[in-house]
Amino acid sequence: MVKIKNIEFYNFRNFKNFKTSFDDKLNILFGNNGCGKTNILEGISLVAKGKGIRNANIINLIKKQEDNFLIKKNLEIQKNEFNIEIFTETNKEKFKKIIKLNGDSSKDSLNFLNQSVSFLIFLPEMERLFQSSPSYRRNFLDRLIFSSRNDYNILINKYKKSLIERNKLLQSYNIDDDWLNRIESDICLLGLEIYKLRNLQLNILNIELNNMKKDHNFQFDVKLKIKDDFENTEINSEEYLTKLINSRAYDKQFGGTKIGPHKSDIISIVNNEFDASLLSTGQQKTIVLMILLGQCNHLVNHKKINPIFLFDEIGSHLDKYNRQILLDMINRFDIQFFLTGTDKNLFSFVSTNAKFYNITD
Repeated sequence: MVKIKNIEFYNFRNFKNFKTSFDDKLNILFGNNGCGKTNILEGISLVAKGKGIRNANIINLIKKQEDNFLIKKNLEIQKNEFNIEIFTETNKEKFKKIIKLNGDSSKDSLNFLNQSVSFLIFLPEMERLFQSSPSYRRNFLDRLIFSSRNDYNILINKYKKSLIERNKLLQSYNIDDDWLNRIESDICLLGLEIYKLRNLQLNILNIELNNMKKDHNFQFDVKLKIKDDFENTEINSEEYLTKLINSRAYDKQFGGTKIGPHKSDIISIVNNEFDASLLSTGQQKTIVLMILLGQCNHLVNHKKINPIFLFDEIGSHLDKYNRQILLDMINRFDIQFFLTGTDKNLFSFVSTNAKFYNITD
């Protein structure tokens, strides 16, 4: 069980100096657009690997005309309290995020933190998830996998690095065939592992959504699957490698790599009839909330992981179906929630005790 007890910002985004404590269950932040609600969620999310919920460059997190930022947090992990410090450090004019757990930034401390903290996230642009780009949907799925496997980003980064290395080799005048063969072998192994984990994640979600229909009146029947003509051929490593080798001339001419999990799309079939891209933004939001509900159920009940929920600008397009799913999450799971919206009245449907924060400029 992980809870954020309090947080302090110094020179972070629009905050010069900001402090607040949080409720163990439900925290609702409201205020005008631009007042800093999302910045608070971003600051919370920076305790995990990566660049936070907005994937921003570290330098852009620093308040204008300041040299660095500092975030202090008090976390409760399995009923033990830990002090967290997150700040910037420069090395050869490059900014780097540093995290210290009780003053310690060793690998063991960071591994403990990464294994303890998990986030599930809703962002406003997810209301158009199935009308956005395939890369956005892939990132959405990858973030769900990351919520249960904190080493998944290492796999993704290695795969992307190998693709870049292959593209550079193909564009060079003197190609090192041995090195190219080795890079392509790595791409095959990494790519097949990504395919496997993505398919496993979608299978988990489909099972969870089907099981939860027994006690939840969902608006839709939803089935998620990967759309990838290459992967659907049940490719093995030998055939994968052969296709990579055969596509060298094409990839050299046009750039990039035309096959692999970086070309996949994730689609949602609604009621066994049509693609979710045909739905309204409010209805797409319903499916996203259903997915997050299913993933949370999997994490809590099967992986023994208690994620922290970050819902940014969740108040819009909350029809009765979306409110029902949101309330089910809040009532079903003993975890910590952070919700933001422009008006306190948007959350009048919340029956459980909640702590409200009026965020002002």
